[in-house]
Amino acid sequence: MPRYTIIKRKALNSLPEVLEKLNLKNPLVVSGRNTKKYNKFDYDLVLYDEEIEVKGYDCIIGLGGGKAIDVAKYIAYKNKLPVISVPTTASNDGISSPVVALKKPSFLATAPIAVIADIDIIEKSPKRLLRAGLGDIVSNITAVLDWKLAKEEVNEKFSEGSAIFSMTIAKELINYILNSNLEEYVSKLTKALIGSGICIAMANTTRPASGGEHLFSHALDLLKEKYNFNSLHGEQCGVGTLIISYLHKKEGRENYLEEILESLKKVKAPITFEDLGIDREIAREALTLAPKIRKRWTILRNGLREEEIEDVFNFIESL
Repeated sequence: MPRYTIIKRKALNSLPEVLEKLNLKNPLVVSGRNTKKYNKFDYDLVLYDEEIEVKGYDCIIGLGGGKAIDVAKYIAYKNKLPVISVPTTASNDGISSPVVALKKPSFLATAPIAVIADIDIIEKSPKRLLRAGLGDIVSNITAVLDWKLAKEEVNEKFSEGSAIFSMTIAKELINYILNSNLEEYVSKLTKALIGSGICIAMANTTRPASGGEHLFSHALDLLKEKYNFNSLHGEQCGVGTLIISYLHKKEGRENYLEEILESLKKVKAPITFEDLGIDREIAREALTLAPKIRKRWTILRNGLREEEIEDVFNFIESL
């Protein structure tokens, strides 16, 4: 879990002070081509797609989007160094979690020791990324519902505290979206994503924030090269959350389908397969593949029957 979390305008100015408090004197910044301009203190910098040599550095700073931060976390983990997260957008909860998603499935590495989220910078990021961020937050709801299901059906270990924390983060953001003019959306979203990542770190498992909706997203990722579409992780998780919530509703279980749907619609996030740039056949392949992605019990169980898949399609296409 982060020892320092700074979420405000001009937060980047706090970076040298945070390094000093942590007694870190020689950082290496890992960034992307479009985000390296934010390295305003001229620390040594490498691009995340370059070969990275770490000798002589005492920490890694991930400056950029999800890929830059993931590479920074991975490099820090491999070299037993602390990592500091400086996100330039808010599209997923990797900002503060120990999760590294460079390979499928993702794995737990080391959580950032500090997170510095500059709202002035994040607000300038592409609107599509900020819409996708909501998809990764609403997925906390179905992740927890699936986790509860796993406890009931296969006696999986369950953390009530982590589940409540994760669910509350999502519900509070949805409530804000449905009852506001979205003036503070970027700040609220960023705080929610950081909270979600911390929740994963606390539980030492992705369970509080990853259920059947993430299996669906991971399956889509595996199909991208084959079918040539480019939907984002958070976008896929948002649509996946609608699917999983619908399945819980069909079984008469706790669900928040209407609130999730309305919040995604309000920020103009994807809600249908068409919005993701895929058709029924790609969605069918992803739903079939999803339960096989990893050993994780969800409402998809060992796989949906053909009539259940058709029912899901009819629901999504009706939105």
